[in-house]
Amino acid sequence: MSTGLFRRLLPAAATACAAAIVIACGSGTPTQPSSVSGASGAVAGTASVTTPQPLQPADAAQIQDANQPVTLVIKNAAVTGSGATTYTFEVATDSAFSQVVQTKADVAEGSGGQTSVALATLNANATYYWHAQAKQSGTSSPFGKARSFKVGPDITLGAPVPLDPLTGAQTTARPTFTIQDAARTGPAGAITYQFDIATDSGFSSIVSTGTVAESPGQTTFTPPVDLGANQTYYWRATAIDRSNSISGNPSATQSFTTSQVIDLSKVIVSYTDAPSDIASWKQTATIEAVEQDGSAAANGIMCISFSLSDYWPSVGFFGDDSVPVYANQWYFANIGGQWYGGPGEYLRSDRSSVCKTGQGTNSIGPDGGWTGPMRSWAPKVGELVGYMISTPARNYSGMHTINERSNIVIQPWRDTSQGSTLRLRKP
Repeated sequence: MSTGLFRRLLPAAATACAAAIVIACGSGTPTQPSSVSGASGAVAGTASVTTPQPLQPADAAQIQDANQPVTLVIKNAAVTGSGATTYTFEVATDSAFSQVVQTKADVAEGSGGQTSVALATLNANATYYWHAQAKQSGTSSPFGKARSFKVGPDITLGAPVPLDPLTGAQTTARPTFTIQDAARTGPAGAITYQFDIATDSGFSSIVSTGTVAESPGQTTFTPPVDLGANQTYYWRATAIDRSNSISGNPSATQSFTTSQVIDLSKVIVSYTDAPSDIASWKQTATIEAVEQDGSAAANGIMCISFSLSDYWPSVGFFGDDSVPVYANQWYFANIGGQWYGGPGEYLRSDRSSVCKTGQGTNSIGPDGGWTGPMRSWAPKVGELVGYMISTPARNYSGMHTINERSNIVIQPWRDTSQGSTLRLRKP
């Protein structure tokens, strides 16, 4: 082609090209974008809009029904046009989004590079799928990658009710914590309880924690180590359904004070014919459990289970060899800040029982044969009482065998007729 001919044809070609551009990019904005550009997923139009990215919840997240409403969070799309950017969120019960249950449209773009929307309450115990789409100046991105989450079953767990120790109680260095099991609704799984013990009511300084399986009606927990003596502590318990990832509210916080160890050398022995040097006796017995109920209906039963590392010989009860006795139960009362102690009921060597009756709340003092303030002692529910076992120490001059004893165990006095809730477990 000659140069002159080329110059004559060029304006016509340019005019045709300009017309084509007008047709493709005219002032009218298409309501449906006609093409998607490259890896960004943007749709052709007056603006370039990328696909928003899902952030929260995490894919396949498990959400408690009680924690609804669910909030969806996306990373904002990148746009090149001007004007406000909005988002549409869809939630469906299937991954193909043929069963959409909620749509949140025209959600204004959030600040900080993220946009969130709170859903209406969804049906419990179901799996849901969600995705989001960005829109600006009539140009919409494709819906982004779908994620799923599951709303758990409709289960609620109430707060356990603390039973022991209650606020103001004095306890041993290793008390047993007791709660009334939490109420629940819905198809709850196996329930466990987390017990927390702290030095402050805000539980910022937890010194002991433990999780135990629920027992019918009441559940107990005993810490594996001793707490500090003569200190105030706080405790609470929380019901947990791990199979459904559900936790209830913690119980009401209770406070208690641990007691100091009884110093036998400072105890005033309150019995006329009893050894005064009991602190020097060799310890060859270990108490394993003390269970008592001062209720008259329970006959004031007292059980002190123990093991021996030495042989304790028996002696005839006031000379009657047909009634061989080998031990005495001991009781210690803190009266006016002073510990008093006295030997009590005998244990027979020809019987395996370590339980005695007659140790009622209102009868133990008057019937104990003790002197001083222990004579009229009537323990209050929750009052710390000390317990010990020794070789015969009552009527000591006539029934003495060897001088050996157990350790001392301190625990709150129980009386089911006055509100104690712990069950008596006979060894």
